[in-house]
This record gives sequence, structure tokens and C-alpha cells, in this order.
Amino acid sequence: MKPEEFKEIEELYERNVMRPSTRDENYLFKYLNESERLPSNKRRRYFYASDATRCERSLAWAVTGVSKSNGLSDKSLKIFALGDAIHEQLSKRYTKIPGWKFYEEHPGEIHIKKKDRDDFLLSYRVDGVMIREDWAKKDLFGIDTDKFICEFKSIADFPYSTGRNRNKMVYWYGAQDIPKYDHFAQLQIGMYGEGVEYGILHYHNKNNSEEATHIIKLDVEYTEKLIERLWKIQKEANDGNIPDRPFMAYPNRTYTDLMKTKRVEGESMKTAWQCMFCDWRDKCWKLNEFKEEE
Repeated sequence: MKPEEFKEIEELYERNVMRPSTRDENYLFKYLNESERLPSNKRRRYFYASDATRCERSLAWAVTGVSKSNGLSDKSLKIFALGDAIHEQLSKRYTKIPGWKFYEEHPGEIHIKKKDRDDFLLSYRVDGVMIREDWAKKDLFGIDTDKFICEFKSIADFPYSTGRNRNKMVYWYGAQDIPKYDHFAQLQIGMYGEGVEYGILHYHNKNNSEEATHIIKLDVEYTEKLIERLWKIQKEANDGNIPDRPFMAYPNRTYTDLMKTKRVEGESMKTAWQCMFCDWRDKCWKLNEFKEEE
């Protein structure tokens, strides 16, 4: 609202708009943000498909049963809830495609056993599997296949849109034009686990409901390298070797949180987003007087 627009209704607002006190607002959100689930004491010993491109250090702690030093924030929980609602809507829409049966939320696992190697388990859950009906003849996207793996992603304006400067030069490729690398890798693992050659990566921009789809072909060699990377992380972690930090972050002066940006020698430096949302950031960066348990 522009200042001149607000001036016209300022008196109306003064009479009728009430601002709750911080105390009252905190009381309200204390209950609105209360989790519907009891916290789990489960410690995982295996990988998920979404781990394919994640920080090796956090993964090493995860699969060796090290407790998280940070829980999910209220903001993150609400973002996940919105994403779940968008996924549910997309699943319902995919059931409308004639000649194709859509199965949503399909779980699976890749269990590898090799001589002289530790057992390896990679768990995944694809957002959907589309299977051609026996009577259907029409191909989707002109591809001669009877099955697609579907992966749905909700995303915000930036990184959805491709950014260009005044000279039309691209300084950022958005998911509308290019699949995000971590999403590409996650879908590859789903296709590999299901033995399916093609996948659909569907983006939904939660800010304006714009959508984009990418058809992805399975790359077996690439996917097996992803799996090998995860296995090596597991092996090293079980041998007590935890990787160094792969990303850069900037703690604040009191070491209670990570700053989004920091001026270093006159240059603005950004904290890696992976660190900002990491479940082990206090442990990794020694925030909030974190100390190892004796």
C-alpha cells in the first residue's frame, strides 16, 4: 500500500485495527505452532534419496546415530506443511490423465550387499508412479514407455525464475528452465530403485502458482556414482572418520546463530544455505555453547 493510499484510510484503521500485545501474540502462537506429533527417539542408520547431494559431514553424523543438535523451527514446519498441501493437490490432478493409473507416495529401498563390504541401505519415497492402462495407446510427451516416476516440488519465486541482468545475461538459472541439481539427483535414485527409465519433475511456484515440468531420463552410471559416494560416507563414518566442513558459514558475535551475510575485507560473503538449515549446525559450528557429551 502506497503512503497516499494509506492516508485515505488511516482514520478508518485507527478506529478498527487492533494490534495484539507481544505477550498475547506469543500465547496464541504457542498453541498454533504446537506439533501434532510426539518427538521421536529414532536414530537412523541408513540413507534417504534426498541425501544424494547433501553435506557429507551431516550425513556421517546421521548414519552413525549422532543426535541432532537442532530441531525443526516453527517456520520450517509451516513451510513443510504448505509443501505437503501442494503435493496433495498435484497428486489429485495427476489422477485425471486418461489412460494412466497414478499411485501416490510410493516407498522403496535400494539394499546392496557385496563381498568384503558393509551392508548398505538407501531408502526412498517417490511422490508418484504413473503406469499406462492396458487399453491406452497414447504416449505421454511422445515417449514410448509404460511407466513414469513423478517427483513434485514446491518452490518460491527465487530460485524458480531465471535471473537476468540489464544486458539479458543470465546470472542465475531458475528451476523453471533448469532442474535443481539436488532434485535431479533425488529423482534419479527413485527411477533407479524402481527400474524405470523416465521421470517427471514437476515444480509448483507457491507464490503465484506458476508451474514447470522437466522430463528426466535415468542415467545408471551417474546414479551408481551417487550411491557409491553415500556408501563411502557410511564406511568412513563407521571407521570414526568424520569429514571436514564442506561449506562456509559465519557465526554471529555471540555464537548463538549463523548470519546470512558478513562483510569480509570489504566483500559481502554469504553463509551456505545448507548450514542455515542443518540439523547439526550448533554441533558443527559450536553455537550456543555446544559441548560434546562426555
